[in-house]
Amino acid sequence: MKRPLYWLMLTLLLVAMSELQTMGMLPEMARGLGASTAKVGALISIYSFGMAVGGPLIAWALRLTAPKSALLGVVITYAILEAAVPLVHHYWWVAALRLLTGSLGGAVFGLTLTMAARLAPSPDRIASSIAIVLNGLMFGAVLGLPISHAISTTWNWQASFVALGIAGLIIALLDVPALPALPAVSAQTSADDVAQFRSPRLWSRYLVSLLTIGATYGAFSYFTPLLEHDAGFSANTTTVILFGYGLCAVIGNNLVGRYADRHAVPLLRIGHLALTVALVVLALFAHLPWAALPGVLLVGLVGVTMNPALVARVFEVAGAGNLVNTVHTSVITLGVVLGSAVGGFAISSVGGTSSSAAMWTGAVLAVLATLVLGVQTLGPKRTSRPEPQSQPQPQPVHD
Repeated sequence: MKRPLYWLMLTLLLVAMSELQTMGMLPEMARGLGASTAKVGALISIYSFGMAVGGPLIAWALRLTAPKSALLGVVITYAILEAAVPLVHHYWWVAALRLLTGSLGGAVFGLTLTMAARLAPSPDRIASSIAIVLNGLMFGAVLGLPISHAISTTWNWQASFVALGIAGLIIALLDVPALPALPAVSAQTSADDVAQFRSPRLWSRYLVSLLTIGATYGAFSYFTPLLEHDAGFSANTTTVILFGYGLCAVIGNNLVGRYADRHAVPLLRIGHLALTVALVVLALFAHLPWAALPGVLLVGLVGVTMNPALVARVFEVAGAGNLVNTVHTSVITLGVVLGSAVGGFAISSVGGTSSSAAMWTGAVLAVLATLVLGVQTLGPKRTSRPEPQSQPQPQPVHD
């Protein structure tokens, strides 16, 4: 059953690369569209907004569709819209397409996680299955920016969108024989999925995800100026360090995924503590290369890598419904936006001369995540986890 998980990982990798692609070619896009760099940079936030708001709307529309058919439809539509970006020459048309592709990307995120949960060999192996798929997110974060930058400088920025669009169509074609056909959920199961949103326990666990990811990205968004301006590393060395950050994220994701089914809370406590320590070290000693380097790598190891444990905690109280998963994706995306915005505000409020302020805000968010998690664990414990989608485990029947 692992082979389909790797195809789901590849599918998630595609949309994860798309999320960061404009970041790697801001100057080229600004010149091509006749817009400022800051205005083109806003396309990143527009894409994230699409993921956060549009993703759940698409998940709701497809709630009674068989997962494989829904995923293929969303990926193909995404690929067509991605490849269509070079056909428009006005900033706001590009922004509209980025909003739509972001919405489809959010739906892909939720659909791949839901399918991974349903393909798990047993309920106590859900997190490890999810971790395999989430490797696509980790690798996408590492590869998206440098690949788009390389393509735009070698050819032009339009070629990056065409390349990802073609890649999306190829992945969709490969997914046809590679992914098993899982039955659509019943109307009652879909209604039960929606009913989960009345649970305060679900929203409190969403809050832990928001704060954890916010703490990580509140720091990560400003690692480049921290490494180059504060620590004094060269641009080339900074690129190597950020690549090392990505490798640490992949390693941490798989380690957490291996144990998150049975030890999610201890893993989150250890992760929050290590993340807080790393960010405080970076805040205090960012000007020292020997402190900045391990601090950055430690954030990679214990930051966004908490995702399998965060997902496992949500599954514990709400099951593996597609809408629950997609909204969780929205919460994680909002965490990215929250962390980056709060970190940027902190830097500007102290004069914008150092990135240390963003490290402090990240540490504060990590402490808040620890406190919310502590309050959750004081309540009554649930003895069993809902079965994924309340559906029997089907044999992988290919379309």
